[in-house]
Amino acid sequence: MATVSPNRRTERAGVNALRSFLDEHDHLVQEIASGTDHGEDCFVMLTRQRKRTGYSFTVQVKAGRKYKRAHGYAIDVGDHFADWQASKVPVIGVVYDVDERRMFWINLTLRLSTVTTAPRWVQIPRENELCAASLDTFVTHIEEFTDSRDKLPVGAAGNQAEEDASSPRGRADRSRTRAFRAPVRQWTKATTAPGARQPQVAEGYAVVRHSHMIRVLDAVSGAEAWSAGSAFNRPSPMGDEALYVSAGAGRLRAVALRSGRVRWEQPLRVRDDLAVYSSRALYAPDEKGRIFALDTYGGSVRWSSPADDQQVTAPLLVNDDAVFALRAAAPVDSPTVSSSGAREVVALSVAEGVRKWRHRADCALSPAWTLADDVLYVVEQAGDDTSVLVALDVTTGRQVWRCSLPAPVSAAVVSGEFLYFSGGRGGLYRVSRSDGTWRRSDTAATVLTASPVVADGTVVVNTGHALAAFDAEDGTSRWVRRLPGLAQGQPFVIGVAVYIGHRTGVWACDVRTGRRLWSDDITWDPESQGNPVATADALYVTDRRGVVHAFRAS
Repeated sequence: MATVSPNRRTERAGVNALRSFLDEHDHLVQEIASGTDHGEDCFVMLTRQRKRTGYSFTVQVKAGRKYKRAHGYAIDVGDHFADWQASKVPVIGVVYDVDERRMFWINLTLRLSTVTTAPRWVQIPRENELCAASLDTFVTHIEEFTDSRDKLPVGAAGNQAEEDASSPRGRADRSRTRAFRAPVRQWTKATTAPGARQPQVAEGYAVVRHSHMIRVLDAVSGAEAWSAGSAFNRPSPMGDEALYVSAGAGRLRAVALRSGRVRWEQPLRVRDDLAVYSSRALYAPDEKGRIFALDTYGGSVRWSSPADDQQVTAPLLVNDDAVFALRAAAPVDSPTVSSSGAREVVALSVAEGVRKWRHRADCALSPAWTLADDVLYVVEQAGDDTSVLVALDVTTGRQVWRCSLPAPVSAAVVSGEFLYFSGGRGGLYRVSRSDGTWRRSDTAATVLTASPVVADGTVVVNTGHALAAFDAEDGTSRWVRRLPGLAQGQPFVIGVAVYIGHRTGVWACDVRTGRRLWSDDITWDPESQGNPVATADALYVTDRRGVVHAFRAS
């Protein structure tokens, strides 16, 4: 019979961290009351696009130094061996590292199905981190494991476990093979416009812009929902089943994604490409530097900030308490204003639009800024060979720390307690989010312009003619995969594969080994078209001819 942990405060920290993380990503979490806890703390139902998928799992959460090991973590099995092994839904073990504030997971049902004698502990490698970058891989694992168990005849699970246990290497290879789902082209849609932009995908729709046209497609079937002319050929925010676009003559419209019908219209000349949707509100700047907060259902203006003639130069960022704007310090009509001419950050209250704080820099600020948890990271472009990374407290604007990096850097990628940058002269930088200390890995490339990607404890960067992978912890090289053509743009991850487009097509490689898993001859231009859109199980690409392709995992 299960007993109440004597270290309940620490254990609660683990449960709270897991619940907050899954809630943030719209998965449904039901905490199991302590009186009925017999080896599981939570029951989780998975969702996609805020709709339940039918997949679920239970979780045993542990926290504290007792569960930390030299090279990972461990969960004690206790008297739960038979229950976890025979469970019809996967039982996932999660250890929360209180010191690092990171979570690590293991499929206890899968692990225990490979043994006949109950082990005392189940080990969890540090590569199994549960974070935003690895969530898609984790969800895919749950789905595939559930499906594979459903397809096995009665008694086959035990036989398969014994077979796998007799060949650890074979088990690992088969597991990796099962985990990768080769993309299959589901549909194509011609736009008749070479160079059309990459799709925006949200709420079950794919929105493609080309030649001042908006074309809205059903994301699953490719059927056209509607199309219409557009005053501007630029991306627009989506949310609450609507697209928010700037129309001609200074009008802002909310257009229903399903029908193309105008829900509401406001006489506002705003920059929809710099606007952002968040929690039933649209935050949009105009050309005079004012920021408007609008209710997305009725279109009413909740508030607007004063017009101070300081132009917003990058897309807004929003959290629960504030709207953050990167602005030029010079007046709008000044010839010094440009896309890279920002000199200050302003934080406005989400509720009222009043200014909470302002941070001014002595040099230009890069438009590649990043908001993570309670810290805003901005990059000062101090010179051609130097970047200064500044961490600002989002509540007060106080400088938490600053560090100097010996190269211009890309936009940051956040994973766990670190920021990852690609930099000039072929440097890959890992910066601690706690104090700004950094470490450089040499990629042997002349220059890196695209941000890296982080998955499964691996950092993958596009060096131009190759993909190079490094250990996310110590920065050591893991693998290099030479590409058949020059690659541009940021790599992206679906499941266990990292994808990159090059001049003659697209490749998918195993994140951990670099082994080529899949290829296709589709090509696109990242500079003019942007980067493709990857979801948990799908890839949407507009090729150079303007044809939209949707791939889904087979």
